Amino acid sequence: MRVLLFSGGLDSSAIAYWKRPDICLTVDYGQRPARGEIAAAQAICAELDLRQETLAVDLKALGSGTMSGKPTSRLAKAEEWWPYRNQMLVTLAGMRFVADGLTEIMIGAVKTDVHADGKYPFLRTIDRLMTLQEGRVNVTAPARKLSPEKLLDVSGFPLSAIGLTFSCHVMEYPCGRCRGCEKHLATLAWAKRRSRNSDEREPRDERTKT
Repeated sequence: MRVLLFSGGLDSSAIAYWKRPDICLTVDYGQRPARGEIAAAQAICAELDLRQETLAVDLKALGSGTMSGKPTSRLAKAEEWWPYRNQMLVTLAGMRFVADGLTEIMIGAVKTDVHADGKYPFLRTIDRLMTLQEGRVNVTAPARKLSPEKLLDVSGFPLSAIGLTFSCHVMEYPCGRCRGCEKHLATLAWAKRRSRNSDEREPRDERTKT
């Protein structure tokens, strides 16, 4: 069984389309945009014909930064940092599915991630940690070496489905101002330019030539 930690954002959606996991798991751990993430995850999985499951574990008392509505920690490299978030999500996914034959947990880390838990040393270590325990579950990050734009290219994620994705860090609806929304809008603009340029390069129909 292969499980993808799925927020409904662009990166995890592209990985879902690319890798076709057995389950896309969305975790509501008390983050402010949880409802938006769940709605997006359900819509995208319905569109892609993938199984989606939601797990609710209230940890909002342990959060920090914009995702929890609390002051950003002095340890944070970005305002949305939530302490040990990927470690927590991987652990919860393992706890939920290990008895069901779980073999792999995929996370949506990309090349441009600024947080330590999206970088190779952490990813290598959490994989080793999980394989040392019962079930010997692997943790992978298929897009670790890819930028968000390259991930869209490699995955083939359809432009028509981008509107279903959700990346806000502070609300259940896109605020348009947080780092998540800014990244989403920038990637969407890039995808539209790529699509437009591709259309312009296509040869004209012979009937339109003079």
